[in-house]
Amino acid sequence: MLMTPLSDYHVAPGRLREWTLDAAPFHEAARAAGNATPLSYNQQLHLKFFLKLMERGLGTPDWLGFGFEIPGPLDAEAFRGTVLAWAERHETLRSGFRLEGGKPERFTVDSGAVSVRDADLGDFTDGEELCGYLQERIDGAAEAFRLPSFVVETVERADSTTVVVGLDHAHADGYSVAMAVQELQDLYAAIATGETIGHDGIGSYVDFSVAERATAERIGADHPAVADWGRFVENAGGRMPRFPLGLGVAEGELVPHTMLDTLLVDAAEADAVEEICHAADGGFLAGLLAAFAIAAHQLTGARVYRTVMPMHTRSRPEWARSMGWFIGVGPVEIDLGSARTFQDAVHGAHRSARTAMRLTRVPFLRVVELLGMERDLERSMPEFFPFVSFADMRVFPGAGRWAEWNARTLFRMTRGNKANIWVNRTHDGVRFTARHPDTELAGISVAAFADRVRDVLHSVAKTGDYAFADPSSATGVTA
Repeated sequence: MLMTPLSDYHVAPGRLREWTLDAAPFHEAARAAGNATPLSYNQQLHLKFFLKLMERGLGTPDWLGFGFEIPGPLDAEAFRGTVLAWAERHETLRSGFRLEGGKPERFTVDSGAVSVRDADLGDFTDGEELCGYLQERIDGAAEAFRLPSFVVETVERADSTTVVVGLDHAHADGYSVAMAVQELQDLYAAIATGETIGHDGIGSYVDFSVAERATAERIGADHPAVADWGRFVENAGGRMPRFPLGLGVAEGELVPHTMLDTLLVDAAEADAVEEICHAADGGFLAGLLAAFAIAAHQLTGARVYRTVMPMHTRSRPEWARSMGWFIGVGPVEIDLGSARTFQDAVHGAHRSARTAMRLTRVPFLRVVELLGMERDLERSMPEFFPFVSFADMRVFPGAGRWAEWNARTLFRMTRGNKANIWVNRTHDGVRFTARHPDTELAGISVAAFADRVRDVLHSVAKTGDYAFADPSSATGVTA
Protein backbone atom coordinates (compact mmCIF):
# COMPACT_ATOMS: atom_id res chain seq x y z
CA MET A 1 0.00 0.00 0.00
CA LEU A 2 1.36 3.40 -0.98
CA MET A 3 1.60 6.35 1.40
CA THR A 4 -0.16 9.22 -0.32
CA PRO A 5 -1.14 12.78 0.53
CA LEU A 6 -4.86 13.17 -0.05
CA SER A 7 -4.12 15.59 -2.89
CA ASP A 8 -2.55 12.68 -4.82
CA TYR A 9 -5.31 10.15 -4.10
CA HIS A 10 -7.43 10.49 -7.20
CA VAL A 11 -11.05 9.95 -6.17
CA ALA A 12 -13.54 9.63 -9.01
CA PRO A 13 -16.40 12.16 -8.78
CA GLY A 14 -19.72 11.18 -7.26
CA ARG A 15 -22.08 11.99 -4.40
CA LEU A 16 -20.24 12.96 -1.23
CA ARG A 17 -21.63 11.89 2.12
CA GLU A 18 -20.06 12.52 5.52
CA TRP A 19 -20.35 10.13 8.46
CA THR A 20 -19.55 11.16 12.03
CA LEU A 21 -20.37 10.10 15.55
CA ASP A 22 -23.03 12.24 17.20
CA ALA A 23 -21.13 14.94 19.12
CA ALA A 24 -23.70 15.32 21.93
CA PRO A 25 -22.50 12.33 24.03
CA PHE A 26 -18.93 13.61 23.71
CA HIS A 27 -19.84 17.04 25.02
CA GLU A 28 -21.82 15.45 27.85
CA ALA A 29 -18.87 13.23 28.79
CA ALA A 30 -16.52 16.23 28.58
CA ARG A 31 -18.60 18.05 31.20
CA ALA A 32 -18.73 15.09 33.56
CA ALA A 33 -16.30 15.14 36.46
CA GLY A 34 -14.05 12.29 37.54
CA ASN A 35 -13.97 10.34 34.28
CA ALA A 36 -10.44 11.27 33.14
CA THR A 37 -7.90 8.60 32.15
CA PRO A 38 -4.16 9.18 31.62
CA LEU A 39 -2.94 10.18 28.19
CA SER A 40 -0.35 8.04 26.51
CA TYR A 41 3.07 9.67 26.25
CA ASN A 42 2.60 10.07 22.50
CA GLN A 43 -0.71 11.81 23.05
CA GLN A 44 0.80 14.06 25.71
CA LEU A 45 3.57 15.15 23.35
CA HIS A 46 1.17 15.56 20.42
CA LEU A 47 -1.25 17.74 22.37
CA LYS A 48 1.56 19.77 23.90
CA PHE A 49 2.87 20.58 20.45
CA PHE A 50 -0.64 21.33 19.20
CA LEU A 51 -1.30 23.83 21.98
CA LYS A 52 2.11 25.48 21.66
CA LEU A 53 1.70 25.93 17.92
CA MET A 54 -1.79 27.36 18.44
CA GLU A 55 -0.30 29.89 20.87
CA ARG A 56 2.05 30.97 18.08
CA GLY A 57 -0.77 31.12 15.55
CA LEU A 58 0.76 28.23 13.65
CA GLY A 59 -1.91 25.58 13.99
CA THR A 60 -1.51 23.02 11.25
CA PRO A 61 -3.46 19.83 10.44
CA ASP A 62 -1.82 16.63 11.68
CA TRP A 63 -3.96 13.70 10.71
CA LEU A 64 -3.54 10.20 9.33
CA GLY A 65 -6.05 8.33 7.29
CA PHE A 66 -6.78 5.75 4.66
CA GLY A 67 -8.84 5.31 1.54
CA PHE A 68 -10.28 2.32 -0.30
CA GLU A 69 -13.11 1.32 -2.62
CA ILE A 70 -16.18 -0.86 -2.16
CA PRO A 71 -17.69 -2.39 -5.31
CA GLY A 72 -21.28 -1.63 -6.24
CA PRO A 73 -23.70 0.93 -4.83
CA LEU A 74 -23.34 1.69 -1.12
CA ASP A 75 -25.71 -0.01 1.34
CA ALA A 76 -26.13 3.08 3.52
CA GLU A 77 -27.56 1.32 6.58
CA ALA A 78 -24.91 -1.38 6.49
CA PHE A 79 -22.27 1.31 6.26
CA ARG A 80 -23.82 3.19 9.18
CA GLY A 81 -23.58 -0.03 11.17
CA THR A 82 -19.96 -0.42 10.05
CA VAL A 83 -18.92 2.98 11.40
CA LEU A 84 -20.82 2.31 14.63
CA ALA A 85 -19.26 -1.14 15.13
CA TRP A 86 -15.81 0.29 14.45
CA ALA A 87 -16.28 2.97 17.11
CA GLU A 88 -17.70 0.47 19.60
CA ARG A 89 -14.70 -1.81 19.04
CA HIS A 90 -11.98 0.83 19.51
CA GLU A 91 -12.21 2.93 22.65
CA THR A 92 -9.84 5.59 21.35
CA LEU A 93 -12.43 6.48 18.66
CA ARG A 94 -14.86 7.21 21.50
CA SER A 95 -12.30 9.28 23.37
CA GLY A 96 -11.86 13.02 23.43
CA PHE A 97 -9.60 15.59 25.03
CA ARG A 98 -10.41 18.56 27.21
CA LEU A 99 -8.34 21.17 29.03
CA GLU A 100 -8.45 21.06 32.81
CA GLY A 101 -6.36 23.69 34.57
CA GLY A 102 -4.62 24.40 31.27
CA LYS A 103 -3.55 20.77 30.86
CA PRO A 104 -5.11 18.24 28.47
CA GLU A 105 -6.85 15.17 29.82
CA ARG A 106 -8.78 12.37 28.18
CA PHE A 107 -12.33 11.19 28.68
CA THR A 108 -14.29 8.39 27.00
CA VAL A 109 -17.88 7.96 25.82
CA ASP A 110 -19.52 4.63 26.70
CA SER A 111 -19.98 2.33 23.72
CA GLY A 112 -23.74 2.20 24.25
CA ALA A 113 -24.03 5.99 24.02
CA VAL A 114 -22.57 6.49 20.53
CA SER A 115 -24.59 6.81 17.35
CA VAL A 116 -23.74 7.68 13.75
CA ARG A 117 -24.97 10.67 11.80
CA ASP A 118 -24.57 11.28 8.10
CA ALA A 119 -24.89 14.37 5.93
CA ASP A 120 -25.34 14.58 2.16
CA LEU A 121 -22.76 17.11 0.93
CA GLY A 122 -23.86 17.03 -2.69
CA ASP A 123 -22.81 15.78 -6.10
CA PHE A 124 -19.35 16.50 -7.48
CA THR A 125 -18.46 16.22 -11.16
CA ASP A 126 -14.91 17.56 -10.97
CA GLY A 127 -12.28 15.38 -9.28
CA GLU A 128 -9.96 18.26 -8.37
CA GLU A 129 -12.77 20.22 -6.74
CA LEU A 130 -13.84 17.09 -4.86
CA CYS A 131 -10.32 16.48 -3.56
CA GLY A 132 -9.99 20.04 -2.31
CA TYR A 133 -13.32 19.84 -0.54
CA LEU A 134 -12.47 16.48 1.04
CA GLN A 135 -9.26 17.93 2.43
CA GLU A 136 -11.12 20.93 3.81
CA ARG A 137 -13.68 18.69 5.55
CA ILE A 138 -11.06 16.36 7.05
CA ASP A 139 -8.81 19.23 8.13
CA GLY A 140 -11.72 20.67 10.08
CA ALA A 141 -12.94 17.41 11.61
CA ALA A 142 -9.75 15.39 12.33
CA GLU A 143 -8.34 17.83 14.87
CA ALA A 144 -7.17 17.06 18.40
CA PHE A 145 -9.83 18.88 20.44
CA ARG A 146 -12.75 18.34 18.08
CA LEU A 147 -15.44 16.01 19.44
CA PRO A 148 -15.15 13.46 17.93
CA SER A 149 -11.80 13.93 16.18
CA PHE A 150 -12.23 11.63 13.21
CA VAL A 151 -14.49 11.64 10.17
CA VAL A 152 -15.51 9.22 7.43
CA GLU A 153 -16.32 10.41 3.90
CA THR A 154 -17.93 8.33 1.15
CA VAL A 155 -18.05 9.21 -2.53
CA GLU A 156 -20.87 7.16 -4.01
CA ARG A 157 -21.30 6.11 -7.61
CA ALA A 158 -23.53 3.54 -9.30
CA ASP A 159 -20.75 0.98 -9.62
CA SER A 160 -18.48 1.73 -6.64
CA THR A 161 -17.95 3.81 -3.51
CA THR A 162 -14.70 5.37 -2.33
CA VAL A 163 -14.27 5.55 1.44
CA VAL A 164 -11.88 8.15 2.89
CA VAL A 165 -11.19 8.24 6.64
CA GLY A 166 -9.22 10.90 8.52
CA LEU A 167 -8.23 10.72 12.19
CA ASP A 168 -6.26 13.09 14.36
CA HIS A 169 -2.84 11.51 14.91
CA ALA A 170 -3.59 11.15 18.65
CA HIS A 171 -5.83 8.17 17.85
CA ALA A 172 -3.86 6.26 15.22
CA ASP A 173 -0.46 5.25 13.92
CA GLY A 174 0.60 3.93 10.53
CA TYR A 175 -0.11 0.34 11.54
CA SER A 176 -3.63 1.26 12.64
CA VAL A 177 -4.65 2.92 9.40
CA ALA A 178 -3.09 0.17 7.27
CA MET A 179 -4.94 -2.55 9.21
CA ALA A 180 -8.23 -0.65 9.21
CA VAL A 181 -8.80 -1.14 5.47
CA GLN A 182 -9.34 -4.89 5.86
CA GLU A 183 -11.22 -4.34 9.10
CA LEU A 184 -13.80 -1.99 7.59
CA GLN A 185 -14.17 -4.17 4.52
CA ASP A 186 -14.89 -7.16 6.79
CA LEU A 187 -17.28 -5.24 9.04
CA TYR A 188 -19.23 -3.88 6.09
CA ALA A 189 -19.50 -7.28 4.38
CA ALA A 190 -20.62 -8.95 7.63
CA ILE A 191 -23.23 -6.33 8.52
CA ALA A 192 -24.60 -6.23 4.97
CA THR A 193 -25.26 -9.97 5.16
CA GLY A 194 -26.60 -9.97 8.73
CA GLU A 195 -23.66 -11.67 10.41
CA THR A 196 -23.00 -11.11 14.11
CA ILE A 197 -20.12 -8.73 14.85
CA GLY A 198 -17.77 -9.50 17.74
CA HIS A 199 -15.05 -7.45 19.38
CA ASP A 200 -13.38 -10.14 21.50
CA GLY A 201 -9.60 -10.17 21.69
CA ILE A 202 -9.16 -6.52 20.66
CA GLY A 203 -7.68 -4.41 23.43
CA SER A 204 -8.24 -0.75 24.22
CA TYR A 205 -5.62 1.91 23.56
CA VAL A 206 -6.91 3.68 26.65
CA ASP A 207 -5.97 0.64 28.76
CA PHE A 208 -2.59 0.51 27.02
CA SER A 209 -2.01 4.18 27.89
CA VAL A 210 -2.79 3.61 31.56
CA ALA A 211 -0.43 0.62 31.72
CA GLU A 212 2.32 2.40 29.75
CA ARG A 213 2.31 5.40 32.08
CA ALA A 214 2.20 3.30 35.25
CA THR A 215 5.24 1.35 34.10
CA ALA A 216 7.20 4.33 32.79
CA GLU A 217 6.70 6.44 35.89
CA ARG A 218 8.58 3.79 37.89
CA ILE A 219 11.64 4.34 35.67
CA GLY A 220 14.34 6.57 37.10
CA ALA A 221 17.39 8.36 35.78
CA ASP A 222 19.50 5.26 36.50
CA HIS A 223 17.60 3.13 33.98
CA PRO A 224 19.84 1.68 31.22
CA ALA A 225 17.61 3.12 28.48
CA VAL A 226 18.12 6.63 29.85
CA ALA A 227 21.89 6.12 29.89
CA ASP A 228 21.85 4.78 26.32
CA TRP A 229 19.84 7.75 25.05
CA GLY A 230 22.13 10.11 26.96
CA ARG A 231 25.22 8.65 25.29
CA PHE A 232 23.53 8.84 21.90
CA VAL A 233 22.77 12.54 22.33
CA GLU A 234 26.26 13.25 23.70
CA ASN A 235 27.89 11.42 20.78
CA ALA A 236 25.78 13.52 18.39
CA GLY A 237 27.24 16.72 19.82
CA GLY A 238 24.71 17.25 22.60
CA ARG A 239 21.67 17.37 20.34
CA MET A 240 19.42 15.04 18.43
CA PRO A 241 20.75 13.92 15.02
CA ARG A 242 19.92 15.73 11.81
CA PHE A 243 19.46 14.58 8.25
CA PRO A 244 22.98 13.99 6.88
CA LEU A 245 22.70 16.66 4.18
CA GLY A 246 21.67 20.31 4.15
CA LEU A 247 17.98 21.17 3.88
CA GLY A 248 18.14 24.95 3.54
CA VAL A 249 16.01 25.60 6.61
CA ALA A 250 16.92 26.86 10.07
CA GLU A 251 16.34 24.87 13.26
CA GLY A 252 12.87 25.73 14.56
CA GLU A 253 11.77 27.34 11.29
CA LEU A 254 8.49 26.03 9.92
CA VAL A 255 8.17 25.80 6.16
CA PRO A 256 5.71 23.87 3.98
CA HIS A 257 6.56 20.23 3.40
CA THR A 258 6.68 18.40 0.12
CA MET A 259 7.24 14.73 -0.69
CA LEU A 260 9.58 12.47 -2.60
CA ASP A 261 8.33 8.98 -3.39
CA THR A 262 10.47 6.54 -5.34
CA LEU A 263 11.04 2.81 -5.82
CA LEU A 264 14.36 1.62 -4.40
CA VAL A 265 14.28 -2.00 -5.61
CA ASP A 266 11.67 -4.30 -7.10
CA ALA A 267 10.39 -7.42 -5.35
CA ALA A 268 12.98 -9.79 -6.86
CA GLU A 269 15.83 -7.43 -5.98
CA ALA A 270 14.50 -7.07 -2.43
CA ASP A 271 14.49 -10.84 -2.05
CA ALA A 272 18.10 -10.99 -3.28
CA VAL A 273 19.19 -8.27 -0.85
CA GLU A 274 17.47 -10.06 2.02
CA GLU A 275 19.29 -13.30 1.18
CA ILE A 276 22.65 -11.50 1.25
CA CYS A 277 21.73 -9.86 4.58
CA HIS A 278 20.91 -13.21 6.16
CA ALA A 279 24.27 -14.56 4.99
CA ALA A 280 25.89 -11.56 6.71
CA ASP A 281 24.09 -12.31 10.01
CA GLY A 282 21.41 -9.66 9.59
CA GLY A 283 17.96 -9.17 8.09
CA PHE A 284 16.47 -6.85 5.51
CA LEU A 285 16.10 -3.99 8.01
CA ALA A 286 19.80 -4.27 8.90
CA GLY A 287 20.67 -4.17 5.21
CA LEU A 288 18.50 -1.11 4.67
CA LEU A 289 20.17 0.73 7.58
CA ALA A 290 23.60 -0.32 6.34
CA ALA A 291 22.73 1.17 2.94
CA PHE A 292 21.63 4.40 4.64
CA ALA A 293 24.90 4.57 6.59
CA ILE A 294 26.96 3.94 3.45
CA ALA A 295 24.99 6.57 1.50
CA ALA A 296 25.51 9.13 4.26
CA HIS A 297 29.22 8.29 4.40
CA GLN A 298 29.70 8.60 0.67
CA LEU A 299 27.87 11.92 0.51
CA THR A 300 29.40 13.52 3.61
CA GLY A 301 32.51 11.57 4.58
CA ALA A 302 31.08 10.76 8.04
CA ARG A 303 31.85 7.23 9.28
CA VAL A 304 29.03 7.29 11.86
CA TYR A 305 25.39 7.48 10.82
CA ARG A 306 22.75 8.46 13.37
CA THR A 307 19.01 8.62 13.11
CA VAL A 308 15.91 7.74 15.13
CA MET A 309 13.71 4.80 14.22
CA PRO A 310 10.03 4.35 15.16
CA MET A 311 8.87 0.82 16.02
CA HIS A 312 5.53 -0.50 17.17
CA THR A 313 4.93 -1.30 20.83
CA ARG A 314 2.11 -3.83 20.37
CA SER A 315 3.73 -6.20 22.83
CA ARG A 316 0.61 -8.10 23.93
CA PRO A 317 -1.86 -10.05 21.77
CA GLU A 318 -4.77 -7.73 22.54
CA TRP A 319 -2.90 -4.76 21.08
CA ALA A 320 -2.19 -6.49 17.73
CA ARG A 321 -5.42 -5.30 16.05
CA SER A 322 -6.17 -2.31 18.24
CA MET A 323 -6.55 1.24 16.94
CA GLY A 324 -4.11 3.64 18.62
CA TRP A 325 -0.66 5.23 18.56
CA PHE A 326 1.41 2.18 19.56
CA ILE A 327 4.77 3.59 18.52
CA GLY A 328 8.03 4.04 20.39
CA VAL A 329 11.30 5.38 19.05
CA GLY A 330 14.85 4.19 19.45
CA PRO A 331 18.24 5.69 18.55
CA VAL A 332 20.20 4.18 15.67
CA GLU A 333 23.97 4.69 15.63
CA ILE A 334 25.96 2.82 13.00
CA ASP A 335 29.76 3.18 13.12
CA LEU A 336 31.17 1.93 9.85
CA GLY A 337 34.59 1.67 11.51
CA SER A 338 36.90 -0.28 9.24
CA ALA A 339 34.04 -1.57 7.05
CA ARG A 340 34.62 -1.23 3.33
CA THR A 341 31.73 -3.25 1.93
CA PHE A 342 28.00 -3.59 2.45
CA GLN A 343 28.39 -7.03 4.00
CA ASP A 344 30.95 -5.60 6.45
CA ALA A 345 28.37 -3.01 7.55
CA VAL A 346 25.36 -5.30 7.98
CA HIS A 347 26.38 -6.82 11.30
CA GLY A 348 26.82 -3.46 13.02
CA ALA A 349 23.56 -2.20 11.53
CA HIS A 350 21.78 -5.31 12.84
CA ARG A 351 23.18 -4.74 16.32
CA SER A 352 22.10 -1.08 16.26
CA ALA A 353 18.57 -1.97 15.12
CA ARG A 354 18.22 -4.47 17.98
CA THR A 355 19.38 -1.84 20.47
CA ALA A 356 16.87 0.64 19.09
CA MET A 357 14.12 -1.95 19.36
CA ARG A 358 14.95 -2.53 23.01
CA LEU A 359 14.96 1.19 23.80
CA THR A 360 11.51 1.76 22.27
CA ARG A 361 10.06 0.02 25.34
CA VAL A 362 10.67 3.20 27.36
CA PRO A 363 8.53 6.12 26.12
CA PHE A 364 10.69 8.81 24.56
CA LEU A 365 8.97 11.62 26.48
CA ARG A 366 9.85 9.90 29.76
CA VAL A 367 13.48 9.78 28.64
CA VAL A 368 13.33 13.48 27.75
CA GLU A 369 12.00 14.27 31.23
CA LEU A 370 14.74 12.26 32.94
CA LEU A 371 17.50 13.78 30.78
CA GLY A 372 16.20 17.30 31.41
CA MET A 373 15.71 17.99 27.70
CA GLU A 374 12.19 19.48 27.84
CA ARG A 375 13.38 22.95 26.78
CA ASP A 376 15.27 21.46 23.83
CA LEU A 377 12.12 19.61 22.86
CA GLU A 378 9.99 22.77 22.94
CA ARG A 379 12.50 24.79 20.93
CA SER A 380 12.51 22.25 18.12
CA MET A 381 8.74 21.85 17.79
CA PRO A 382 7.00 20.33 15.99
CA GLU A 383 9.76 17.86 15.05
CA PHE A 384 12.38 16.91 17.61
CA PHE A 385 14.34 14.65 15.26
CA PRO A 386 14.31 13.24 11.74
CA PHE A 387 13.39 9.57 11.60
CA VAL A 388 13.61 6.52 9.37
CA SER A 389 10.62 4.19 9.58
CA PHE A 390 10.49 0.72 8.04
CA ALA A 391 7.48 -1.55 7.64
CA ASP A 392 7.02 -4.82 5.80
CA MET A 393 3.52 -4.19 4.46
CA ARG A 394 3.24 -7.69 2.99
CA VAL A 395 2.25 -9.13 6.38
CA PHE A 396 -0.66 -6.74 7.01
CA PRO A 397 -4.22 -8.06 6.89
CA GLY A 398 -5.66 -7.69 3.39
CA ALA A 399 -2.34 -6.73 1.78
CA GLY A 400 -2.96 -9.09 -1.12
CA ARG A 401 -6.12 -7.18 -2.08
CA TRP A 402 -4.97 -3.58 -1.59
CA ALA A 403 -4.50 -3.03 -5.33
CA GLU A 404 -8.00 -4.39 -6.02
CA TRP A 405 -9.43 -2.03 -3.39
CA ASN A 406 -7.35 0.98 -4.52
CA ALA A 407 -6.22 1.19 -0.90
CA ARG A 408 -3.90 3.94 0.32
CA THR A 409 -2.66 5.16 3.64
CA LEU A 410 -3.17 8.91 3.64
CA PHE A 411 -1.36 11.67 5.47
CA ARG A 412 -1.62 15.43 5.63
CA MET A 413 1.27 17.38 4.21
CA THR A 414 2.20 19.86 6.93
CA ARG A 415 5.06 22.22 7.84
CA GLY A 416 8.36 21.63 9.59
CA ASN A 417 12.13 21.61 9.25
CA LYS A 418 13.14 17.93 9.23
CA ALA A 419 13.35 15.23 6.56
CA ASN A 420 11.42 12.14 7.66
CA ILE A 421 11.65 8.90 5.74
CA TRP A 422 9.31 5.93 5.48
CA VAL A 423 10.51 2.77 3.73
CA ASN A 424 7.75 0.29 2.99
CA ARG A 425 8.28 -3.17 1.56
CA THR A 426 5.30 -4.39 -0.48
CA HIS A 427 4.62 -7.22 -2.90
CA ASP A 428 5.89 -4.89 -5.66
CA GLY A 429 9.19 -3.94 -4.06
CA VAL A 430 10.60 -1.41 -1.61
CA ARG A 431 9.48 2.23 -1.69
CA PHE A 432 11.27 5.24 -0.22
CA THR A 433 8.88 8.02 0.81
CA ALA A 434 10.27 11.21 2.32
CA ARG A 435 8.43 14.23 3.68
CA HIS A 436 10.79 17.21 3.74
CA PRO A 437 10.88 21.01 3.69
CA ASP A 438 9.88 22.43 0.33
CA THR A 439 13.21 24.14 -0.37
CA GLU A 440 15.46 23.74 -3.38
CA LEU A 441 18.33 22.40 -1.29
CA ALA A 442 16.16 19.90 0.57
CA GLY A 443 14.81 18.58 -2.73
CA ILE A 444 18.36 18.10 -4.05
CA SER A 445 19.64 16.57 -0.79
CA VAL A 446 16.83 14.08 -0.25
CA ALA A 447 16.87 12.98 -3.89
CA ALA A 448 20.67 12.52 -3.78
CA PHE A 449 20.38 10.45 -0.62
CA ALA A 450 17.63 8.24 -2.07
CA ASP A 451 19.60 7.76 -5.28
CA ARG A 452 22.71 6.66 -3.36
CA VAL A 453 20.73 4.21 -1.21
CA ARG A 454 19.22 2.79 -4.41
CA ASP A 455 22.69 2.40 -5.94
CA VAL A 456 23.87 0.43 -2.92
CA LEU A 457 20.88 -1.91 -2.89
CA HIS A 458 20.96 -2.43 -6.67
CA SER A 459 24.60 -3.43 -6.47
CA VAL A 460 23.94 -5.85 -3.61
CA ALA A 461 21.05 -7.43 -5.50
CA LYS A 462 23.10 -7.76 -8.68
CA THR A 463 26.56 -8.68 -7.39
CA GLY A 464 26.06 -9.76 -3.78
CA ASP A 465 27.92 -6.81 -2.25
CA TYR A 466 28.83 -3.14 -2.57
CA ALA A 467 32.29 -1.71 -2.00
CA PHE A 468 32.30 1.90 -0.86
CA ALA A 469 35.07 4.43 -1.24
CA ASP A 470 37.37 6.09 1.23
CA PRO A 471 36.05 9.19 3.08
CA SER A 472 38.27 11.43 0.96
CA SER A 473 36.04 10.75 -2.05
CA ALA A 474 32.83 12.01 -0.39
CA THR A 475 30.63 14.23 -2.56
CA GLY A 476 28.61 16.38 -0.20
CA VAL A 477 25.52 18.51 -0.63
CA THR A 478 26.08 21.45 1.68
CA ALA A 479 23.79 23.92 3.39
